[in-house]
Amino acid sequence: MQNLLRKKLHKYLRLEWVAALLLVVNFFVTYNFDLEFFRLVRLISLCTLVIYYLYKKHVKSIFLLLAFLFFISRDVGYQFFEEIWGAELYMASATIGYLLLFFDRIPYLKNGIKWSTVLLTFVLVVATGSILLLLGDLAEANLETQFELILFYSYGVSLILLVLAACYYNHRLNSMRSLLFIFTVFGFVVSDIAACLAYFNEMNNFYYLDRSLFIVSMALLANFGMNVEGAELEQADFLVLKE
Repeated sequence: MQNLLRKKLHKYLRLEWVAALLLVVNFFVTYNFDLEFFRLVRLISLCTLVIYYLYKKHVKSIFLLLAFLFFISRDVGYQFFEEIWGAELYMASATIGYLLLFFDRIPYLKNGIKWSTVLLTFVLVVATGSILLLLGDLAEANLETQFELILFYSYGVSLILLVLAACYYNHRLNSMRSLLFIFTVFGFVVSDIAACLAYFNEMNNFYYLDRSLFIVSMALLANFGMNVEGAELEQADFLVLKE
């Protein structure tokens, strides 16, 4: 009986369906309710995806698990973003979460630097660094302490490092799993930029972009962590590349 129930749950609780349902709920709440309530719904949505990952996961990565926990911590801070401690918790937790994902990909970054990779790195650093400086100017007037500004730039730098890691990781392996990871990371980038514009510049329509890409990116990250077959193929390919 328990095996039958488990099979039915496996059949009907597919990740893409869970993510689609969360997207619909978040769009509805964003349109109909105030900022405080849809922040809470975002936190609940993230917890739902993390619970799904913990239930289904096959690829065991302590870095990925800790990153999810810090992303939850970030959204706890998001509930109290107008308080100094809430904003600091939000940015510090996001920074640590992104750095954990960066460290998770470190083994794939140690081997073989090419000029094409150096050029790509330079272009990405210039582009993302310029965006960070522009957003920093926008956010500075709304941040209450110098420490918050330092955390804001640390947050941005950690995301830039993650973008570089994702691009090089995909460049090295060029697998479906590495492509999934790069989509995840660029989703984080656009979501965070949209959230910054929505909150600091009162461009409220950007909350829809923020929320949709946040859900999609977290679902992709969960999928990345559950893709055991892709992880095994990557390990085999990486060993070949090292020879």
